[in-house]
Amino acid sequence: MAESPQVKLERHERRYQALQMRIAGVSHAVIAQRLGYSSPAVVGKDITAALKKAAKAEAMAAEELLHLEINRLDRMMASIWPKVLKGEVNAVEAALKIVNKRANLLGLDLINRNGAADTDMASLLGNMLLQLQRRHNVPDDPDTEAIIQADVIGEIEYDDAGGEA
Repeated sequence: MAESPQVKLERHERRYQALQMRIAGVSHAVIAQRLGYSSPAVVGKDITAALKKAAKAEAMAAEELLHLEINRLDRMMASIWPKVLKGEVNAVEAALKIVNKRANLLGLDLINRNGAADTDMASLLGNMLLQLQRRHNVPDDPDTEAIIQADVIGEIEYDDAGGEA
């Protein structure tokens, strides 16, 4: 037989009161006596269940917030990417800030290509690029001709000795 909404509400209220009392330092035995639990052990189980439920809800909320922030960063990157490819300095700087924020949120700033804790920028950028490619369904074999044609840096002029002019 399913619990009625009234019974569920009463159980929830009693569990909340027990948790509040325990946080205040009241023993399981006193909580059991005051709130009508059958034993202090049942109080302990009820408090543990309440804490697990709260921890699960908190973890789900944090995961949802992380996804929201990552999607927001993706939209920002997509909006400035054409300017980045053209080599506009402000756009490149903004893109680097987005890359750093994304790496920080995902913990990529703590690992390198070998999975060890490090701040290896090449691995961070590589991991981020792979994630972006997967997220936006970019083929594994990108259009390298278009990448080569993008005049990001511009021509480098050399003097007669072979150095940069």
